[in-house]
Amino acid sequence: MTSLPDPKSVKKIAVRLTNWVGDCVMNTPFLHRLREIFPNAGIVAVGRKNVAMILKPHPDVDEVWAIDDSTPAHFAQSVARVRRIKADIGFILPNSIKTAALFAAAGIPHRIGYNRDARRVLLNHPVTLRPEDLAVHEVRYYLRLLHFWEGDAKDPPPLRLMLTDEERAQGEHWLQSHGVEPGQMVVGLNPAAIYGTAKRWLPERFAEVGAHFMRAHGARVVVTGLQQEHDIAQQVCDAGDATFINAAGKMKLRDLMAFIERCNLFVTNDSGAMHVAAAFGTNLIAVFGSTDWVTTAPLSSRARIVRVETVCAPCILRHCPIDHRCMTGVTAQRVIDEAEDLIGCTATARQL
Repeated sequence: MTSLPDPKSVKKIAVRLTNWVGDCVMNTPFLHRLREIFPNAGIVAVGRKNVAMILKPHPDVDEVWAIDDSTPAHFAQSVARVRRIKADIGFILPNSIKTAALFAAAGIPHRIGYNRDARRVLLNHPVTLRPEDLAVHEVRYYLRLLHFWEGDAKDPPPLRLMLTDEERAQGEHWLQSHGVEPGQMVVGLNPAAIYGTAKRWLPERFAEVGAHFMRAHGARVVVTGLQQEHDIAQQVCDAGDATFINAAGKMKLRDLMAFIERCNLFVTNDSGAMHVAAAFGTNLIAVFGSTDWVTTAPLSSRARIVRVETVCAPCILRHCPIDHRCMTGVTAQRVIDEAEDLIGCTATARQL
């Protein structure tokens, strides 16, 4: 194993981001701590285009390079591109062989990542995976890749995302074009989850929550999702009110970020959008079922997790093979009560 360079001598660092939006948001404390350890180095974030854009702009990243490694030809092109970074150190946050092979083939001299998935030969500074590393929050999991310089003791920095003033203005314009008045309460509902149906709370219960805030607070309700999630978003609208706005497929990633920051309340399944809301400090209710709420919880003082104890959760299955009790056990009224309490606590805190 070659010795690691002194932080003061490092000129360029490449970071291979994780491949999902939520995981990428949870990479941001790592990037902040990296900036603190290597204040003189240029930091280049490398990731798939649909994910990497979440960090453009970001104060802890100097450049964002989007790559495509989905085919052998695209992988070869990505190797050539990453080689042009001329990085002294490469941090590989995903656990796959492919991501480690990318940095090895690009000739990055110091490659740091977890020794997982038979990729030890591709890492010249492997980090041993301990049993406890699989039981901590993902933010701490990524931060441990920096233990060569600072150990494991520090509390993690907060999640952090950035928007431009132009993006905020465009987001407000979009809302006004759909009849939302300036300053009007906006409730976002995010009923889908790319991973699978096991993570999805019932559409009619999302609708019940939205209808409550429409009646009780005069809120406008916007249902979000990807283009392929339009149908489930429409199910929420059909079960709710004619004024619900189906925005599934109508927002690009950074548009969605601006919308989530604007929301007075965001109700969601465990999803990438959940972590975006946590990063912006939006009032957030996250309904958890099949996934591990300990390792992927939204890190925010304005977030509440709603879940029921079941013997089969977390199971990490894409689709429930039985009766989906982890989700059917969460009532709309419980989510409403948590959300009302959260909004009240936030309003009180602002007055103090």
